[in-house]
Amino acid sequence: MDLTKVSQFLTENNQPSFRLKQIQKNYFSSRYSSFADMTDLPKDLRDQLSQNFSLYSVKVDKILKDNFTQKARLSLADGHQIETVLMNYDDWLTACVSSQVGCPLGCKFCATGQMGLIRDLTSEEIIDQILFWNLQLYPKYVGRIVFMGMGEAFLNWDNLLLSLKTINSKAGLNIGARKISISTAGVVPRIKEFADLKTEINLAVSLHSADQKTRESIMPIARTYPLDELQKALVYYVSQTNRQVFFEYALIKDINDTPKHLKLLIDFIRPNHLFYLNIIPLNPIKNGLTPSPQTAFNNFVNGLKKAGVDFSVRHSQGQSINSACGQLIVQQ
Repeated sequence: MDLTKVSQFLTENNQPSFRLKQIQKNYFSSRYSSFADMTDLPKDLRDQLSQNFSLYSVKVDKILKDNFTQKARLSLADGHQIETVLMNYDDWLTACVSSQVGCPLGCKFCATGQMGLIRDLTSEEIIDQILFWNLQLYPKYVGRIVFMGMGEAFLNWDNLLLSLKTINSKAGLNIGARKISISTAGVVPRIKEFADLKTEINLAVSLHSADQKTRESIMPIARTYPLDELQKALVYYVSQTNRQVFFEYALIKDINDTPKHLKLLIDFIRPNHLFYLNIIPLNPIKNGLTPSPQTAFNNFVNGLKKAGVDFSVRHSQGQSINSACGQLIVQQ
C-alpha cells in the first residue's frame, strides 16, 4: 500500500490525522486481508479505501512447500510475476525477497538471469512480499530478511533504501538492522555508498571465483567491476563499518573447484579478518552448470581448513521446489 497516496487521500477527504496512523498500524500488523476487516475504521471510510486503493500490491498465484521452505509465486498489478521464499527453522523465520522482476546480470549459475531484466520492484512491492508471509504466519512474524531473491538489489538502489527504512522502522516492520542481509554480485559504486551509510545491515557478496577470467566467464558483471576493484571497495566497507562481509562461493565442477582456484580464494579471503566465507553447493537449474562432485567438494573444504580460513559450509534447502539460491525464475 502506498501510504503517501493514502495520506493525501485522507487529507483531501477531511479525515482526522490519526486515521493514517490507524491504517498504517493495521497494514503492518498483518492481521487484515482487506480494508473491510479494519473494524476500528468507520465503515464509510473502509468502503472509500477499498474503492480507491489495493491494500497489498501482490497477489498469490501459487505456493509450493517442502520440509523447511515455502516458495510463493506472486502476481503484480501489471501482470508480471515474482517469486519469494520463506525459510522456517523453528527458532527463526526468514523471508527471502526479490528486488527486481528478472535480473540484468546474466550469471551462468542463476535461473533468474535467464529472464533478463523486466523492471525494478517498487518499495511497496518489496515490503508486501514480507507482509504476504506475515499474513500466512499470523500470529507469528518473519524475523529476518535476506535480499537474495530475484534481481540485484543494489541496481534498484532508491527503492531498496525506501524499503529498508520501512523494514527497520518501529512504525513499520520493526526488524533490527542486524537481522537484514543484502547480497550483491559486486556493484562497486553501491558497495561504497552502502559503506558510507554506516548501517548494521549485513552485506553478502556473490563471489564464486577469485580468478578474474573465471569470474568473468560465469559472472559478466566482473568485466565492469574487476576483482581488484571489488576487493578495494570491500576493504573500504569494513574500514568504515567494522563489520564482516560474507562471501558466497558455490563450487562448480572443473570451473572454480581446482587447486588453483582454492589458492586464489585463500589469498583473497585470509588477509582481512572481517572477510568470512560461505561455501555452498551449486543448485541445479535448466541449462546450468554442474555442481562439484563430492570428492572435489571435500578436498576444497579440507584445503580451506588447512589454510585457516574463516568459513562455514552451508547446506541447501528447498531444491525440491526450486526455491534454493539461484533457482528462482518466472516465465513471463
